[in-house]
This record gives sequence, C-alpha cells and structure tokens, in this order.
Amino acid sequence: MISLLRVVLAVLIVVSTIATVADDSWVVRDDGIGPAKIGMSLSEINNVLREKWSMPEDKDEQSCFYVDSAKHAGIGFMILDSRLARIDVDRPGVRTAKGIQVGDSEAHTLRVYGPKLKIEPHFYSGPEDHYLTIYSGDNRCGIRFETDKGKINMFYAGTSAAISLVEGCS
Repeated sequence: MISLLRVVLAVLIVVSTIATVADDSWVVRDDGIGPAKIGMSLSEINNVLREKWSMPEDKDEQSCFYVDSAKHAGIGFMILDSRLARIDVDRPGVRTAKGIQVGDSEAHTLRVYGPKLKIEPHFYSGPEDHYLTIYSGDNRCGIRFETDKGKINMFYAGTSAAISLVEGCS
C-alpha cells in the first residue's frame, strides 16, 4: 500500500511539474505568445494553438479582425492583412516574459522594464493615465501597457504599427 501511494505521489509530482513548465512557456513576448509568433498566417496559428478560427465572411472585416481563444481566456489575437499582428491581454493571469500582468502597478512596471520604457499620455484619459511601450532591439515589435489610475488595465504585443493602433481594428 505504501509503495502504491509513493507511485501515485510521484506521478502527481511529475504531472504538476509538466503543467508548470507548460504554463511558464505561455508568456507574452514582443514577438508572440507561447508557440504563436507575430507574422504567422491564420492557418499556422490554428495549427500551433489547435484552434479552428476562420476569416470573417464579410469582406469589409477581413483586413483586420480579432479571434479569441476558447482555451486561454482574456487573450485576443489581432489578424491584420491575413497575419497575426498583435496579441491583446485584458485580465490577470497572463504575464509578459518579465512577469508583468494586468493589475500590476505602473510603478512596478517601470522598475521592471527600466528606462527603455517609453511613457506617453493615454489618448483618451491622459495625462493621468499612460501608455508604457517597450520596443524590440530592431523596433519591429513591442509591448504596450495601458494604465488606469496607476494600474495596468490591459497590454498588447506585436508589430510596432499594430500596437500603436489606439482602437485595435476599429
């Protein structure tokens, strides 16, 4: 009985370790999230994320649209000109590669990312609220945090052009 208990306990430890490692890889980077990379086609994203998204039927909506993951709540994928251009996160639980998530303070985010973080007034609620933006070394991609009353209320990563769109696809 004791050896069976040890086997069950060992299996549970292995399974929880694997789950933790898998969750750690599902972080937002300036070039994607998990296996999804900025620039992938819709079919490539479907393959790596095991989703079944399709183009909107309305031609007017095909140039820019969002798909939401049923498997990962709070994450939206912006498809711009048939390619993944941006990943939006609007709730806690999904972190950047440096550990920032929705709900973290602006001050903490500034400490974590340092002086490379560009601070701008929010388009609608500035100057009190801000956009905090960090770009990749080649400036092709980045992560932008939106703040509200000193807290991160959403963030998105993707191409520099896509993260600069104040209203997403609108």
